[in-house]
Amino acid sequence: MKFKLTLLFLPMVLFIAMANGQTSGATNDGATKSDGAGVAISPSTVKFNASPGSVMTRTVKISNDTKRDYSFQLFFQDYQSEGLSGVETIPQRGYRHSLSRYVVASPSFVELKAGQSKVVTITLNVPFADSNAIAMWTQLIIDQVFERKPLETPRADKSTIGFGITSGIGFGVKILQNPPNVKSTNVEITRLKYQPADKSKKKNGSLQMRVRNSGDGVGYCLYYIELTNLATGRQSKVKVKQFSILPGDEREMSFDLTKDYISGNYSAVAVLDFGDAETLQTAEIEFRHE
Repeated sequence: MKFKLTLLFLPMVLFIAMANGQTSGATNDGATKSDGAGVAISPSTVKFNASPGSVMTRTVKISNDTKRDYSFQLFFQDYQSEGLSGVETIPQRGYRHSLSRYVVASPSFVELKAGQSKVVTITLNVPFADSNAIAMWTQLIIDQVFERKPLETPRADKSTIGFGITSGIGFGVKILQNPPNVKSTNVEITRLKYQPADKSKKKNGSLQMRVRNSGDGVGYCLYYIELTNLATGRQSKVKVKQFSILPGDEREMSFDLTKDYISGNYSAVAVLDFGDAETLQTAEIEFRHE
C-alpha cells in the first residue's frame, strides 16, 4: 500500500525581540513585512518591587502600525536560565521563583484594528508570607491567534495523512519581581579579556566580559565598554545595552572590534551601570589589537 503525506494546518509562531521594546513586521501569510512599521510591544521588561501581602499594577502597550487587523492571546510562562549564554528553559512544576501564579493580565485576549493600540494591565498580588519575600520572575507571552482555514488536499484518499504550516508573530515580555528586602545590584564583572582575531575563521578581535550575580535579587542594568587608543587618544563606546541576570547566574558577553579599530595599543573599561553613580561596577585592561 502506498503512503501519501499532505500538509495540514499546524500553527508556528515566530518570536522576535528587540531592546527597549519589541517589534515585528511578519504576517501570518508567510510574508516578512507588513504595510507599516509593524506590531510593537512596549516595554520589553516589566519590573515590580512589591512587598508580600501587597497588590501592584503595571501596563504593557501593544501597537498595530499596519494596514491589517491582528488578534493575540496572552498568557504567562515561567523560565529559568542556564549556562554562560543565558539559554532559557522551562522549569519543573513547583519552581521556587515562579511568578506566574501571582500575576494576571487583563485583558487576556486582544483584538487590534489597523493603526490601533491597546493597553494591557498586569496585576501582581503576592500573598503575605516570608517564603514570598524572594525574587521571582516569569514571561508574558503574546501570541497571534489565527482563523483556521480549510485544508486543501488535492487527490487525497483515505490513506492520506497530512499537516500544514502557517507563520505568525509572537512576543515575550519579561516580568521581574524584586521585593524591597532583596539586593539587586550585587552584579560584578569577574573577567575581562581580549581575544585576538582568528583570520582562519574570519573572526575579528573581540573583548569578552563575564559577570556574576551574587545577590538574591534580579540584577538589571546597562552595560558598555569604553575604548581608548593609547597612541591617538581617540575614545569610543562599544555596545550600550540593557540586560537582566537572575540570582546566582553567570553571563558572558562578547564585543567584536570591527575594522574601524586600527591596530594599536588600547585601554578598555567595562562598566555595569545600575542608574546610581555609587553602584557602578567597572573593570579595566590594556591590550594590543592587531
